[in-house]
Amino acid sequence: MKVLLVDDHPLILAALRSVIKGLGDDVTVVGAGTEREAREALKRDPDFDLVLLDMMMPDLSGLEVLAHVRSRYSQGSLPVIMVTAKSDSEDVVEALNLGANDYI
Repeated sequence: MKVLLVDDHPLILAALRSVIKGLGDDVTVVGAGTEREAREALKRDPDFDLVLLDMMMPDLSGLEVLAHVRSRYSQGSLPVIMVTAKSDSEDVVEALNLGANDYI
């Protein structure tokens, strides 16, 4: 399994990486701290199995990154789970409407 983690906070990125790596030795985790890094990672390696995507980032919102991912990958070919501390249900609904598979 290959997972792309996208979050601009290094501590959150490290925590998510640790949790995902704990799933087993057959898990590869690639971290991206910006929207640009996420796009480059997807361009270099189009065979990710899952994207965990921060909703709020400084250069572009997670929703904009999600729209980019969905312009290239369907929900079935590359699941995207939004990661957010926001409790605003409008953002969650918008993410799901844009093609997020789920959120945490």
